[in-house]
Amino acid sequence: MMLVSSLSFSNLRFWNQLGKISAVFVNSVDRDPKLDAAKLLLNHQVEEVLVSSRALIKDFKTSQSIEVLNQGTTVFPKSLEIKQSLAQVHFVRGEWPKYLSVSTQADHLMKQLADERKLEIGRLRFLGNDWTGPLGHIALLDTVIKLRELSLSSDEQRILLYDSRYSANSALLKLFVPKIANIKSDRKFIEQFSRKFNPIVDQVPMYRLKSGIVDQWSAISIANQAWSDAKRDPVITVPELIIERGSAILKRWGLQSDAWFAIMHVREGDHRAHARAQNANIATYIPMIEEIVTRGGWVIRMGSPLMTPLPAMRNVIDYAHAVERIDWMDVFLWGMAKFSVATNSGGSEVPMCFGTPVIRTNYASFGHCSFFEKSFMVPKRFKLKNEKSAMSLQHSLRTPIPWCESTVHENLEFEIIDNSEQDLVDAAVEMFSRFDKNDWTMTHQQVAAQNIRLAEGAVGGLPISQSFLTNHQSFGGS
Repeated sequence: MMLVSSLSFSNLRFWNQLGKISAVFVNSVDRDPKLDAAKLLLNHQVEEVLVSSRALIKDFKTSQSIEVLNQGTTVFPKSLEIKQSLAQVHFVRGEWPKYLSVSTQADHLMKQLADERKLEIGRLRFLGNDWTGPLGHIALLDTVIKLRELSLSSDEQRILLYDSRYSANSALLKLFVPKIANIKSDRKFIEQFSRKFNPIVDQVPMYRLKSGIVDQWSAISIANQAWSDAKRDPVITVPELIIERGSAILKRWGLQSDAWFAIMHVREGDHRAHARAQNANIATYIPMIEEIVTRGGWVIRMGSPLMTPLPAMRNVIDYAHAVERIDWMDVFLWGMAKFSVATNSGGSEVPMCFGTPVIRTNYASFGHCSFFEKSFMVPKRFKLKNEKSAMSLQHSLRTPIPWCESTVHENLEFEIIDNSEQDLVDAAVEMFSRFDKNDWTMTHQQVAAQNIRLAEGAVGGLPISQSFLTNHQSFGGS
């Protein structure tokens, strides 16, 4: 056991807080966050493998990256980092069964290492920096909390470790923090702690349930479906103070007190090729925006100030470029909108946490898309080179393309077909029709499409838009 004097004041405070949660854990582990010389050398050797793998991925040589990582698992069989990286490369390649298989192997290795080091003594699992950085990862706390409240997660206690200074939206994170055991600390210390105790640190892509380990999309669907069936209120709501302040900004923008609005977040930018399939062109959404405005609503476009500006339009606020853009106003808009229109990114995940329905447009990775009530997706389509027409849902799912967000696959040339302007307009009309009728049941055609997804191994229960299936009859065919 180390000397207390070698711990900084902030680190002492961390261990004191953790001791209040589990004294037996704190009293049984080495609290020095630093690794000994042997472990530092091992980590350096493992990092060399990971750096080599990442360089190959950057050059679109993912098959060679897999070879490097497989060799790494042979040389370093107890390296969680290599095993988890191998799972992620299979994901990037759209190799869903292999991704699940290697992720399960990584989970078994975590259990083995935790047993060897007697880390299971406190029955704790930690959620590190990955859970509080990107917007979509913060939204995943919603599922962690729901699974616990529904008694579906494994019986370890989850503890969130966070540094709000490095959060994509600290106002959103602040709503989740009181609903889960937590310790506020320094990002660097959390990283050191997570590296030292990695066998009991939960990874974002996979969840431990009582029934076993599952991918995040399955976990979200399980939690949301059970939460909906139980008719429970959203885990988080917009605080009254934010409602008051947000309403004042709406008034400044010209919205009357009885006005309603939809929010829109369309991902764009020069993302790496392995994550670019989620992007879309905001210009193609203008007719959809006009449809919403024609029906008496406003549209508030959210996102980064680096995004392409919208032209001046009636009843449209380009909030991404507004001076009022701030984290608490994001929370107001996510929670108070009539519905959200979004592409596959964190901007589509967060509104669901407040119970706001979402149209998930230009959805490329429809091999996995989580259920949320009163919501549906409008998928992208794909056409193989030298083929005359786009692939059907079933045919697409038999390729790697809709199982990841990559625009590049080795030995596979294809075209990505974004949603047309008509697809988007019809999706908005469909949402209004469902609101008017208060009918959210799936049609026979939607059920048939979902059955195709399930038969091909897809996960998540978000239905495909009926209007899209009507517009593209061949997509839903086998």
